[in-house]
Amino acid sequence: MPTEDKYTHGRNRLCRNDKLWTSRDEQSAENEVGQFIGSLIRLLKPQLVLETGCYLGDTTIEMAKAIKDNGFGELVSCDTISDRANQVSQQLKVLNLPGEVFHMSGADLIKKYGNKIEFAFIDSGNEEARESEINLLIPLLKPASMFLMHDTGPQFTGYSEIADLVELPKVYFNTPRGLTLFMKPRIN
Repeated sequence: MPTEDKYTHGRNRLCRNDKLWTSRDEQSAENEVGQFIGSLIRLLKPQLVLETGCYLGDTTIEMAKAIKDNGFGELVSCDTISDRANQVSQQLKVLNLPGEVFHMSGADLIKKYGNKIEFAFIDSGNEEARESEINLLIPLLKPASMFLMHDTGPQFTGYSEIADLVELPKVYFNTPRGLTLFMKPRIN
């Protein structure tokens, strides 16, 4: 698997050495990001996990493995490119992993599942789509639910600005492409 520097070329000035991460290509999430998300799902045990933008399915598979290991839960994902959605759906079936992949926008998927969503990974294709997805998602999330947004490193000005504007507690993870975790505050 190629090291991330092949794709990010040190563009994240905050990331000390992008050779320490790996990725399939310039659009896939870093492999370590997918593994981290899977670990969060194992830890938090959400009933419904939603992903926008499955691309080639690497992170989708990590999330599905975590749900299978948990012994319960549901994964729904989508992509606006039908071939990708179909390919990832087939991968899940071949690997005997839970999950359903739809050919639709992330906004439509969020509307479809609404307040059932307990954990989300926002990684769709453009800034406008992600901003819309986040604006739809936040009011639907239950207190203490979390979501992640990928590509929030400083080199992705539009995405990092969207992340900065979200008025929720957040943690930025300094991967070559950047990852931000948001949590809807719990109600006391």
